[in-house]
Amino acid sequence: MKARFFLALFSVATLALSCSNNDDDEQIAPQPEAFTFSAVTGMSTGTTSVAGTAVPAGYTWSEVKAPQSTWGLNGTITDRMLADDFQVPAGEKWNIQNFYFYAYQTGFSGATFPVSEFYFEIYSSDPSIAGAVKVYGDITTNRYASSEETKWYRILQGQADNTTRKIYKMKINAPDLNLSSGTYWIKWGSKTSTGTHFYPQFPHDATKINNAQQFVVSNSTWVNLDDGGQRVSMPFEISGTKLPN
Repeated sequence: MKARFFLALFSVATLALSCSNNDDDEQIAPQPEAFTFSAVTGMSTGTTSVAGTAVPAGYTWSEVKAPQSTWGLNGTITDRMLADDFQVPAGEKWNIQNFYFYAYQTGFSGATFPVSEFYFEIYSSDPSIAGAVKVYGDITTNRYASSEETKWYRILQGQADNTTRKIYKMKINAPDLNLSSGTYWIKWGSKTSTGTHFYPQFPHDATKINNAQQFVVSNSTWVNLDDGGQRVSMPFEISGTKLPN
């Protein structure tokens, strides 16, 4: 009986050891990691303008610096569309859930920006060059979600005071958008319920690639976005999760 009891204990111990080893060998699957791509640094230029004017409390200026002289670019889809590029880093795969774009409508200062429709397409290369491949989106599906104030006022350098161009941040839906590493272009346009709205451009930055473009709907042509003889880029953000490769 003692011998049998010992053998039983030995068998149980062996089984327990075997189970323990299997648990140790088990691999934990990589989990999605939230990310935010942000290309908006430099849009908020501080509480005092170059002319020395203080902004209203709770706000900052978004000041266009000379030689640029344009407050923003038309992105009304029935007239013009805008395009700029972004990069998914090497070795990463993104599940994109939302884009965020910035716009204003001169004279509008309500709580919710009056955009009612927003459309975009993603290309795997520059869409202005023949042969560009569209990988996502269309100009028939409304992707607009919501908007909120940025607490920025758009002004030109030298303006003493101007609070007629309040900038808003728009949230745009991007369901089921998965992109592997590479350079992509986003082409977009939108509609407001009333009036014309505009997208503020970045100041030219010689340390960055400034290559935004505008698509003229009436004649299907592309033009480079230049201001004051300088090529510019457009601010936007992306949020989502990094997927396991």
